[in-house]
Amino acid sequence: MRALAARGFQVEPSPWGKVIGKIQVYNEDVFAEPSRLLQFFNHFHYTTRESSIRGVVVINPGEVWDQEKVEESARVLRDPLWSSVVAVLPVVSQEPGKVDLLVVTRDIWSLRLNTQYTFQLGTLTNLSLAISENNFLGTRSVFAAGFTMDQGAIATGPIFINKNLLGLHLDFRARLDAILNRDALVEHGKFQREGSQSSISLTRSLWSLATEWGGGVSFSHRFAIDRQFLGLDLFPVDCSSGTCVRAPPPLAAAQTGATADFLGVQYEMRRWNVTASGVRQWGTDLKSQLTIGQAVTSQRPRLLDSFPGNDLDRAAFIRDVLPRSELSSGPFISYGVFTPTFKTLRNVSTYDLAEDTHTGPNADVSYSLGLKLLGSDNNFQRGSWSAGWAFPWCHDGIIHPAVGMSLRYQGGSLIDSTASTTVRVITPTFKWVRLVTLGTVATRFYDTQNAFFAIGSDAGLRGFTINEFRGLRLATGQLELRTIPRPLWVIRYGAVLFYDVGAAADTFKQMQLHSDVGIGVRMLVPQTSRELFRFDLAVPLDTTDRTKAGSLHFIAGFDSAF
Repeated sequence: MRALAARGFQVEPSPWGKVIGKIQVYNEDVFAEPSRLLQFFNHFHYTTRESSIRGVVVINPGEVWDQEKVEESARVLRDPLWSSVVAVLPVVSQEPGKVDLLVVTRDIWSLRLNTQYTFQLGTLTNLSLAISENNFLGTRSVFAAGFTMDQGAIATGPIFINKNLLGLHLDFRARLDAILNRDALVEHGKFQREGSQSSISLTRSLWSLATEWGGGVSFSHRFAIDRQFLGLDLFPVDCSSGTCVRAPPPLAAAQTGATADFLGVQYEMRRWNVTASGVRQWGTDLKSQLTIGQAVTSQRPRLLDSFPGNDLDRAAFIRDVLPRSELSSGPFISYGVFTPTFKTLRNVSTYDLAEDTHTGPNADVSYSLGLKLLGSDNNFQRGSWSAGWAFPWCHDGIIHPAVGMSLRYQGGSLIDSTASTTVRVITPTFKWVRLVTLGTVATRFYDTQNAFFAIGSDAGLRGFTINEFRGLRLATGQLELRTIPRPLWVIRYGAVLFYDVGAAADTFKQMQLHSDVGIGVRMLVPQTSRELFRFDLAVPLDTTDRTKAGSLHFIAGFDSAF
């Protein structure tokens, strides 16, 4: 309404069958509220240029009004990096018999300190900071200095993102990081470098449903220390018997008289990947995408020079803990189909902002080779497939079951294979609440990578210790009763009641389900970010070796829990 009044436009009630005369763009200030205090901050934001908006609209002047393309334009513009609100509508044109397209956008505050964190077990376990200009000179380009901290390390370096480089719909992204030891910096104030990582990609994406060709190249590497955690400490293993097994909790170890020196799971990993691919898209009511490419991946784990164990421990640790050392090189091909239908929801991943969700069926199948002829350490074949169907439910609900499987065939047998099934249910909003649920069952079989599933704390069971349960089988269920967002000045706030249940073990027979309940608070400042603030207080309903029933577990972070 403010855009129509400011530009003197009138809505065209009957655009169908008319040719589009002009693309009109109206960018509203980040803070358009009648508050001088808030409007003062608009001086520090460079509003997106009109040409940058027009460059990603998928319908052009001279074309006949197409409602599907108009709605697709809104979806493309509704990018969480740059826009909090997008509206696209027909307005009366000055040219008789034509219609103009009015695009109204509201930028997200771009000059800022982007922050994400997770606070659990009384400790800041994860932190991401980026001092950035997310809309450099109004061109929708991101220049940032990033800082990412997990439980073991800190990565810091420059970031650049441009999703429409040179106006050619080329997506260019680059990040280069030096990796520092967290304990050395936080506890001792010393810059102890332990590696580096990078990711660089240049792709011509299938940016619209009408785009027929795409492709790109990418490179990534990480030469650093990989760590696994149980709670706030390194995951402990006992290798004294010649086989590495999970060490018992300290109390249980003391009661049994165990005196072995347990080893924390950490090792050096040198991993890199180069991929080049091309993709062809076709179809109208059912879209098809065929991708062909070549990938080269290397992973070389090795023990740290400071590994504390003896020769027996070293051999067991390499066999039972480290992932496989391998260079794989070979071609791949994949085919996917989906229906180009979408539904706009709210209060799912973000909070009070529109989210475009695919509806209908989708399926993907892929096949790849590892060939010694192309430099691979092993000859192997890998096939995978996935399928799902998102069923609309009333005006703003979704029921989405999905299944998937991946198989690797090498040396006459299957290895490193996985399968999973998920069901996500989002009920329609009833008065002021909605129910959101997610159920997952997954398995690994014929594993040679020493890989596993892990849940606990922020990873599925909010009332328990970080990664408290792990194994080759996983079953989880999460349920949240969420209130609709309520306005308070520029803030949107609400509450949730939640219930988590899940288990992880090496076999389904060994599984013992654990559960928790809790309450949470959600907040969002839509002018500054699409990511919500999340504060959860969970209570475990059963006692384990590391968690007591009825104890309180507080988690603070960003984004929805699932």
